[in-house]
Amino acid sequence: MSIKDQISRVVDNWFLYEPLLFNVYCTHKLEENTQIKCPFRTGKRRIEYNPKLLQNCSTDEIAQGLKNEVTRILLKHPYQRVPQNPNRSALATASDVTISEHCYFDSKLKNAEYYNLEKGLSYEEYYRKLYHICPDVMPSDEGQLQEYQAAASCSENWDEDEEICDNVNMQIQKAQKTNQWGSISGQFQETITASLKIPMDYRRILSQFRASIISQRRLLTRMKPNRRYGFEFMGSKFEPKTHLLVAVDVSGSIGSDDLQHFFSIINRFFSYGVEAINVIAFDTEIKQEFELKKATGKIKIVGRGGTDFQCAIDYYEAHPEYQGLIIFTDGYADVPKIKLRKQILWILTGKGEYDDAIHWIKDLKNCRATWIPSLQSKGA
Repeated sequence: MSIKDQISRVVDNWFLYEPLLFNVYCTHKLEENTQIKCPFRTGKRRIEYNPKLLQNCSTDEIAQGLKNEVTRILLKHPYQRVPQNPNRSALATASDVTISEHCYFDSKLKNAEYYNLEKGLSYEEYYRKLYHICPDVMPSDEGQLQEYQAAASCSENWDEDEEICDNVNMQIQKAQKTNQWGSISGQFQETITASLKIPMDYRRILSQFRASIISQRRLLTRMKPNRRYGFEFMGSKFEPKTHLLVAVDVSGSIGSDDLQHFFSIINRFFSYGVEAINVIAFDTEIKQEFELKKATGKIKIVGRGGTDFQCAIDYYEAHPEYQGLIIFTDGYADVPKIKLRKQILWILTGKGEYDDAIHWIKDLKNCRATWIPSLQSKGA
């Protein structure tokens, strides 16, 4: 029996007894790939397998390997939780450890104890710790080299994809409503459903903010026909550039990891349609100015001094080339005075800080606010 036939047998069994695994599997396309260095891998809406690496495996072992990949999809590791410029081997290893700690036991997946790490951490926390354990450089040991190459190959296609995340969430919600979990245990169920409990969808708010500043480039013109009504109505054209300003509070209450997480998110959301992103670092005055691509390496926390939002607002209003401003802060400062009706998005460092600040932010002109979940939040 070929490897593909064995996989088909596993999937047929899931259709009868594992409805959630089957439904999530069906959101992806199965493809053979003899070039990958791992038996299975997920990414770009495909589940790939290497028949050469599976030829000596039993059907049960193939079933377990396929289940591991579907579990990664359920936890959204390949599609929603990928940092910018990641250490690929650390990504896959963190995913393995998270599955082992939060979902089920698999003898082929290493747990936290193997790497001398604490139990019960989140996927992001394991990644940060494994980042320094799983090097990008070539290890000296031949066996170790093969292990890291396989891990890097496993996560090679991982990238943000909100649409597939929504499809997976629909399948999870369907399992909740019908209580059709198959053999998925209670702890595993809790781990899966925890990924649905996001108090505020900061991704949606960032997307709306991006759309609003890009739309400001739209100008009416008689030189182009209207797409719907022809030359009877004015068409539209877009200015060639959109500039975004990011202001970072460096008064000391924001950690370096939070800054790196914030810049990673901003880079992802504004990589399309925004030609220039400049950063200013401030406390009671403007401390530094540079481009976003240089920000993570150059920003320094200057201590728990005071914070004055007014200097950042004044800088923004004095530079008409910027269509939008994002302020990353804990929110503890005097309310600024805003004169111009220009787009401002406040990103708070946590839910508590958001709850404290939203009552005055909502009263400011053209302002909206959100918060980014902490890297320290527990879960898979």
